[in-house]
Amino acid sequence: MYERIMVPLDGASAAERVLPYAEEIGSKFNSELTLVSVAEPTSTESDHLFRTYLKTIQEKVRTDLKDWGAKPVTPVKVEVLFGKPADEILTDVADRNISLLVMASGARSDEGPWLLGNIAARVLRATTTPVLLVRKEAPDEGLQRKRLIEKILVPLDGSKVAEQIIPHAEGLASAMGGEVILFQAYESLGRMLSGEGFRIMSEEINKRREEEAKAHIKSRAKLFREKGLTVLEVVACREAAGEILGYAESSAVDIITMSTHGRSGIKRWVFGSVTDKVLHAGDMPVLVVRALDQ
Repeated sequence: MYERIMVPLDGASAAERVLPYAEEIGSKFNSELTLVSVAEPTSTESDHLFRTYLKTIQEKVRTDLKDWGAKPVTPVKVEVLFGKPADEILTDVADRNISLLVMASGARSDEGPWLLGNIAARVLRATTTPVLLVRKEAPDEGLQRKRLIEKILVPLDGSKVAEQIIPHAEGLASAMGGEVILFQAYESLGRMLSGEGFRIMSEEINKRREEEAKAHIKSRAKLFREKGLTVLEVVACREAAGEILGYAESSAVDIITMSTHGRSGIKRWVFGSVTDKVLHAGDMPVLVVRALDQ
C-alpha cells in the first residue's frame, strides 16, 4: 500500500518528529523512504548544507529502521530540490509516484513561525497522495516498545466519501496489529420550537438518527472483523469535530484517519469543516486521504 514514502525536512528538529512514524510505517510495509529538502535555486551554500544534513539523517534512519524490524535492504534515499518548497514537493511526489507523504505540522504548543506547517497546508490542498500530518513528538512509551500506531480512529458520516479511508485504516491495522475504532457522530435535533408535539417528533428523529448511525457502523465493522481485525464501534451525539477530538484524547488514540472530498470540495471540507477542525485543533497524527468524487 505504501511502497514509497516521502519525508520533507527543513533542517529543524521540530520537522524530525515525523521520523519515527515514517520508520514504523516503512518497516511494516517494506517501503522505500526518501528524505527531501528544498533549497533556494541560487544558493550553492544551502545546497551543500542540506545535503550534509540529509546524509546525517539518512544514517540515523537506517540505524533506527533496524530497531523497527525493517529488512536490511530497505532503501533510504535523499534528495535536495530547488525552488518553492510546496511546488517542488508536489512535483517530486508525482514524478516518484509517492504512496505516502509524512510531514510535520505545527502543534498547539509551538511558538513562532512554522514554515513547514505552512508548506504542509499548501501540499494538502493540492495533492491526491495520502498525507500523514504529525504535530508533536512521538510518545516515549511507544518509542520504547516500538509500537506507535495501535489505536486507529476512523470517523465516518454515512457517506461514500468518508468510507474511502477504510482501505487505509484496514491496511494500517493489519500491518501494525492495531485496533480500529469506527466512530460516527450524528447531530441531535434540538428543541427549537415549543410544544409536546414537537418534542415527541424531535425524539423520534433523534432515535432514528442514532439507529441509522449504529447500523452503518455495525455493517462496516463486520467487514473488518471478517478479516480478523479488532474493531470497536462508537456512536456519539453532538457536533462531529468536537466529538472526534474529545474521544481521541480521552481514549488515547494514536492516529486519526480521515477522507476529504475531491478537488471540487476541498476548500469546503478540508479547510472549512470537520477535517479542518480536527487538523487544527488536535495534536495527534492525522492521515488525510483525498477521496474520489462520487
